[in-house]
Order: sequence, then C-alpha cells, then structure tokens
Amino acid sequence: MITGWRGKIGRMLPDSIYRHMLNGSLGEPVFERRTISDFRSIHDETTLEIAANLKISVIEDLNSSGNCVQINDWARLRQEFERRGLVLAKITGQQGYSVVETWSVREPVDKELSFFKMDLRGLGSVWNVYAGELTPVWDAQDFVGGIDAVYTWVDSSDEEWFADYQASLHKLDVPYRESVAGLGRFKSRDELLFSLRSLELNLPWIDHVYLVTAGQVPKWLNIEHPRLTVVAHEEIFDDPEEALPTFNSHAIEANLSNIPGLKEHFIYINDDVFFGRRMHPNDFYGPVGQAKFALSNRHFALEKDAQLPVNQAARNNREIMLKNFERTVSRKFKHVAHPQRKSVHQYIKENYPEDIGRISREKFRGKLDLSIPSSLAHQIAARLGLGYSTTVDYQYLEIGSEDFYLDALRFVRAKQPSMFCINEILTSEDSETRDDIVRGMLQSIFPLKSSFESVR
Repeated sequence: MITGWRGKIGRMLPDSIYRHMLNGSLGEPVFERRTISDFRSIHDETTLEIAANLKISVIEDLNSSGNCVQINDWARLRQEFERRGLVLAKITGQQGYSVVETWSVREPVDKELSFFKMDLRGLGSVWNVYAGELTPVWDAQDFVGGIDAVYTWVDSSDEEWFADYQASLHKLDVPYRESVAGLGRFKSRDELLFSLRSLELNLPWIDHVYLVTAGQVPKWLNIEHPRLTVVAHEEIFDDPEEALPTFNSHAIEANLSNIPGLKEHFIYINDDVFFGRRMHPNDFYGPVGQAKFALSNRHFALEKDAQLPVNQAARNNREIMLKNFERTVSRKFKHVAHPQRKSVHQYIKENYPEDIGRISREKFRGKLDLSIPSSLAHQIAARLGLGYSTTVDYQYLEIGSEDFYLDALRFVRAKQPSMFCINEILTSEDSETRDDIVRGMLQSIFPLKSSFESVR
C-alpha cells in the first residue's frame, strides 16, 4: 500500500505519531435515532413530492432503488431542488447502461454528522437521468433480478462456542497452526455491525440478508427485521451430527447453497468487507446474470507460506480444474464481496460429493479443503459461461502490518473505495490498541445505524 519516496519517509516516523493523528481524525459516535434507511425514505418523500408538484413523470427502478426521469425534465427538477436548498451530489461508477448520469439528492446534514468520513451520497434519494424514453428503463446490458446477501459470522467470546472450540482443538490430530485454529481468526470487533451499515448505505437494492452462525446472534441485531434471516449451521449441513460443531470456514462455505429460500444470485460477504460507495447490481452481475469476480495479480504458487490454508485450498482447486476441465488456474482472487450463482454451488456439490463430504467433516481448515465461494465457484462459473473477470475499485488494510498505523491514517483521510477489507492475518503485540483503532475507523466511516440494528 505504501510505495515511493513518501512511503519511505512515512515508515521512518514512530507509530505513536500516527496513533495520535488517527485519534484526532476519528469522530465520536453519533447517537442518531434515525437509521440510514430513515434518512433515505425522508429524502425520497421530499424529492418525489417536488416532482409531483412540477407534474414531472417519474418511474421507480425497483432493480436498483432509484427514481428515473427524462433529461429535459431533470433540468427543471434540479433547479427546483437547488432552490429548496437541497444538496445534489453526482454518483459516479457503474450505473444502468441507459442512464446518462445519476445524482443523490438530500437535505443538508448537521455539522456534527458532516465531520465524519461517511460518503453522504448514500443517504440521498437517487435520481437517474435518461436521454431517451423512460419505458423500459432497463438496457440490454443491465442485470435485472433479485440479489440476496449471505454473511458468515462467529464470536469467540461466546462461552458455549469457546468450550466446543477447546474440546475440538484438543482432538486435533495435526500440529497446531495459528492460521488454521488460532483464536484471532474468530475474533469479533463488531465488523458485522459496520458491514451491514455499509450494505444498507450503498447496496440498498439487496433483497434479503442471510446471516449464517453457530447458533449465535449478535446482541445488537434486530432479529425481527423482515429482510433478515439468521441461519444456524444445523440448517445447512447434510449431516450435522457428524459435522458439527465446526470451526472450518471452508466447510461452512461448502454448504451455503443449502440455505432455505436463498436466491439464484447472491453475494457472499465476509464481515471484514465493507462498501465505501454506492454500487449498482451491474457491478456484480453481467446482463444475463454472469457473476463478476475480481482476480488478483498475485500467483498463489509464488506465495511464501505454501502451508497457509488458503494456498493449500488453491492447489486443490487447481486439481479439480485440471481433472474435470483440462485447464489450470493461476491467480488468486481479491478479498472482496463475491457474487455467486446458487446453481454453480449445486453443480459442485453434485459433481464432487466426496470432496464436499470430506470438507464438511473437517473441524478445522485442512490440507484437502476447497475454497468455494472465493475461488473455485468463480473458476467453474467461467468454464460454464456463468461468470467472468472484472475490475474492482478496492483496497486492503492488514491490521497486523508493521505499517498499520500509517496505512490506517492514509486510508481514513482518502476517498473511500467502492469496497475495502480490514483483515488480520499477521499477529501483533499491541493487538488491543489496533482493535480500538479499527473500531474507531469504522465508526467514523459508518456512524449511522442501519435498520438491522435493534433500537436501544
């Protein structure tokens, strides 16, 4: 992340300076009663009323949660928005292919809220401007259809979970490795809370959210939310008595297609992945539903630690592709939100039942695992014509890095990317201090509650 002479100078300064600067850059929590969706609903109501008073024809794009207006009408509408003192901000990036431009329209925010690093465009009513006819609003290149989101989550502070973890760890018949069974892999810094905030802020068109857990539920979660379902591991494993409890993320991921009610198109999201700017369904799927995946420039065979579970799984993925498609695989995938096709997951279960059964029974990540939603599903989707590679505006922040404090300071002061990941692979002596910094960063970027949080 740090390159060039600026990076070299930056690394010469002590961490204490960057910690002090970070603390000065991060705002205090905002105890706002209104949620992100509340703000957006208010702005929708206000702007639609103005359009109705001007007798301007508006069509709602249910696929992307936006209002559509013809370009000549937009000139009048924009003028009236500005006369009323509303704030207009252009939304860049992928939109509908027929759209000329897209705007966020909102009321001015309180000075307290404007201090934060949040991209306020996500709070506004979204207006898509069209040069041609409004009907139909969808282009031949647009993806149209329902999309779900799937999260997996665990909290190592749960006493019952920890007891099961200790008992299973005691039975582990291979040498202990931090990357396989270390408690740090299961630590919760409330990343899920902030990831859901980012989802509601920037992907409001998601149909339903499924949260897959080991029977745990975050204390802050609004379990009565109509677009949220908590799914226990017992509901998705074919043989839960033999497979559970499990501490193997690869095993859980191998069974996601068993989630009851899950749509064909769903986005798999680790809780350490966040959405920094508003995104469109076209960012994730092609015109007939092909999943768009983000390849890394790194070759897994060149990774220094060949024994890392992710690298072992990459080699096993390659064997599947060589044997069944006569194609090799080389590059890793970025740690982003992964668009999926349920039918691809079912294809894998039907064609490699022994592999899936073996993975499902492994309590911890092992040498024979497959990494399905983050890798193998993309590779098979490409061969079946159900997926292809695309570019992603993305950034990665390693919590255990020697340059973490400098990286974090630069990150919070820069424009947020469309997606970013704050992850911990490396260990550090001051992990608690770094955890506090991460929470402060996320609170500063996503200060407002989502509707997925219970009222307190």
